[in-house]
Amino acid sequence: MFDNISMYCYCTLSIVNKKNSHMPKSEIEQFEKFVNDSKHILILLPENPQGDYFCSAVAIAHFCDLKSIKTTIAFNDPYEHISLFEFLPKPNTTEITHSIAGSRDLIISFKTKYNKILDIKTQQTEEEFNIYVTPERGMIDSRDFSFLPGKFPYDIIITIGAPDKESMGKLYNEIPDIFYELPIINIDNKSSNEQFGQVNIINPMASSTSEIVSDVFNKLNNTKITQTPANCLLAGIVSETNSFQNQKTTPKAMTLASDLIKNGADQQFIIRNLYRSLPFSLLKLWGRAMKNFTTSKYNEKTVISFLTYNDIVQTGAKKYHIYDILDKMKENYPSGRIFILLYENAKNDFIALVNTERSNMKIDNNIKEFSKLPNDTYKFNLSKKTIEDTIDEICALLAPYSNSTKK
Repeated sequence: MFDNISMYCYCTLSIVNKKNSHMPKSEIEQFEKFVNDSKHILILLPENPQGDYFCSAVAIAHFCDLKSIKTTIAFNDPYEHISLFEFLPKPNTTEITHSIAGSRDLIISFKTKYNKILDIKTQQTEEEFNIYVTPERGMIDSRDFSFLPGKFPYDIIITIGAPDKESMGKLYNEIPDIFYELPIINIDNKSSNEQFGQVNIINPMASSTSEIVSDVFNKLNNTKITQTPANCLLAGIVSETNSFQNQKTTPKAMTLASDLIKNGADQQFIIRNLYRSLPFSLLKLWGRAMKNFTTSKYNEKTVISFLTYNDIVQTGAKKYHIYDILDKMKENYPSGRIFILLYENAKNDFIALVNTERSNMKIDNNIKEFSKLPNDTYKFNLSKKTIEDTIDEICALLAPYSNSTKK
């Protein structure tokens, strides 16, 4: 039944009958036109992105590279989780960055018809940057110069896995204007997506954004998915479905994965890099987290663990391993509904990661300042206390919200 397009395509991904010329272009055709008309594309991922989103972005970058289109992939990755996907090759025409600040110039324009500019000097002091302009005659009239914002170096934006603009976090705060001045192609598999793009390719029935991108490529004219982007897309599907073992796996995902393998994707290479080469430091950190498991006194379905500063240092764990521990907690405790992982960022300075994906719990930001991460995960910075006091504090904060999940 999943071969029926109406079952897995969201209403925004309308496939039109090409014979009916009076009908609007489909999102697939608009995607192709926007991309083909571009010279430089900015691909944005939400803050702390899932590996699937990154795999989709790199696959699109390879697709653009074949058309001699430059791409910049930008995302804020505080846990450095995307370093797990460094085995995927990137095109030489692609830049990966964690900031888009400074991507727009300020232009100072002078009218020189009646008074030419002879020289310009600059001076950088500790707190100022001064520009000295020498005119040909007298002083420069204030009516003869102006300040103008320059053009962005990108032609369009492609967002992947972002339900709204704000989910880009730091990138959105750096230059919010870019989201309102450039056309946006919005690709996502969440029904909560706000459809903020000029083109919205949203499919909540898809297992992953990599599945959606695979589907888009298959529907484009004269396009064949070659080996390198096929590897990227298969890696995204494999990582998001936990190697086809979790509830996100659909017949459509299996069919597309099979097609990608036919196009040259190396499934064993991907699995070896994602699963069989788990660093020993992560395994040691997981062992320490298991020793510290407990449940909340307010709700037995709230599973808690903690990692001390020494745990992280002594195991040689990377930052992204902490986020992996939260995922492992969910995998190993299927009866849990809320998962809390405390880790000591500095001596007696704790951060709490709270995942509510399996519950109907929504945290009110009036209770305490926090940041929202993907997959219904919240990050709290807690005051300097002992581990016991910190656990009590976060459990007490969440108690009014977690009580609804006891059943």
